[in-house]
Amino acid sequence: MPRWLPLTPALLGAATLAPYGVVGGGYLALATTGVVTMGRGDFPTSGDALLVGWVGMVAFAVYGMALSIAVRSYRVRTRPAHVPIRIRCQADPAGRRP
Repeated sequence: MPRWLPLTPALLGAATLAPYGVVGGGYLALATTGVVTMGRGDFPTSGDALLVGWVGMVAFAVYGMALSIAVRSYRVRTRPAHVPIRIRCQADPAGRRP
């Protein structure tokens, strides 16, 4: 399996989920302190909507960060091995050093 095949969707997921959760958490922090208003939607109170929002945004942020860590780990573990190149001396075709 090519290395990029599992890396691509995981990297795209991490690049979208983590910022969404962090920015959403910032908005919810503003809504919690009363700087911005948040509608109650289908919930009985706006406090319930805030609670559900916090749970969701934290979940997005944590999952995005976990995907970022997994991508980094997979990239490190599957990188091509470094093969040292042996350069032969042109004076000696057998490659012996003088």
